[in-house]
Amino acid sequence: MALTIRQGFVPHTLQPGGKGAFTIDVASDVVISGQKEWIAVRFPDGVTFPEGGVVRYIADGAKINDTLAAMWDPSSRQLRFQSELHLNDGTPRQNGFYSIDVRALPDAAPGLRKLENAIEIAGVKAGVEFEIVSPRPAESLIKNGGFADVRFKPDGKWDPNQGVLYARKLSVLGSWNVGTYQGKGVWSPSRTGEPGTLIDVINGDADGHFPEDPVRPFAKGENMVDLNGSNTCGYIEQTVEVSPDSWYELSFHTGYHLVKDDPTGPTYLRADVRYGNPGSETTVVWEDYVQYYTGKADVSSQDSRKKLNNPGWRKRRLRFRAPDGVGEVTVRFANPGPSGFDRELPANPGGSNGMLVAHVVLVPSAPDPYAGQ
Repeated sequence: MALTIRQGFVPHTLQPGGKGAFTIDVASDVVISGQKEWIAVRFPDGVTFPEGGVVRYIADGAKINDTLAAMWDPSSRQLRFQSELHLNDGTPRQNGFYSIDVRALPDAAPGLRKLENAIEIAGVKAGVEFEIVSPRPAESLIKNGGFADVRFKPDGKWDPNQGVLYARKLSVLGSWNVGTYQGKGVWSPSRTGEPGTLIDVINGDADGHFPEDPVRPFAKGENMVDLNGSNTCGYIEQTVEVSPDSWYELSFHTGYHLVKDDPTGPTYLRADVRYGNPGSETTVVWEDYVQYYTGKADVSSQDSRKKLNNPGWRKRRLRFRAPDGVGEVTVRFANPGPSGFDRELPANPGGSNGMLVAHVVLVPSAPDPYAGQ
């Protein structure tokens, strides 16, 4: 028997004193039907299993929602419960997940709470992560992070294309600079300052179907950017003021393209934060993301006969500390395509549709307790 266990949707976000439920997924590469196993969960400092809390096993699209008996030991901060495993066995109970109630302590300071080897089943272990956030979100340093400020040329407008509303003949994406990666280390800003065909903007009210964000909800009028405009390795960037030697968190949502016509191909994104003069910048933090096709979802706003690809919206986070003496940084999102940004390789957009970016936020953050470890 080969088991894996992990926390779903990390980190789980809570406000001080707030309650919620996080999930645990158990998987196997073999069939398991009815075998009983104990599952143990240790909670990190700042979070606890609440009085009256419950553990549930949920499967078959929530048609199965069973409450499991659980034992909580406050001294060791450990929760234990037993469950029958149904993995790959073809029954309605197969391949479900566990939902566990959790509460942040009222005096818990904002920050990330991580605990290695906190979840265990049959000797297999995994970590947990919780994010304690301020109950009053700070104002984002990024302007137009929801891409609501779009301005058209005189003959431009929101125009139906492949079942969604595209911004046709866009003249300005407010507060963002736009360009394209030419390959072999060459980054080229738009010569006119206009987005042109370097990126695409898709109407969020019509086809975004954005997810819930309990910390900072999506607002009406927000849109999404496709960093692959017309077979381009497009990019957008914005420079913001920061306080030297202070911590920040960049958050944003990514999604698979709604109308990508080759579902065998993934979409790509690089997010980075840099400072310094153009051509000689220093990167503070960066991350590459890949997102795959996960089926169809919502009906097109423009064609009731067509279903759009499921964007599978995911919230991403990058935490960084502004270096000493640095008073401004540049946030950039770019389409690396399958070739990335290697100086030896030409640009490769990876098809005609790229990863979607939405809901960009940059706020001051508590120091990362694991920095330097």
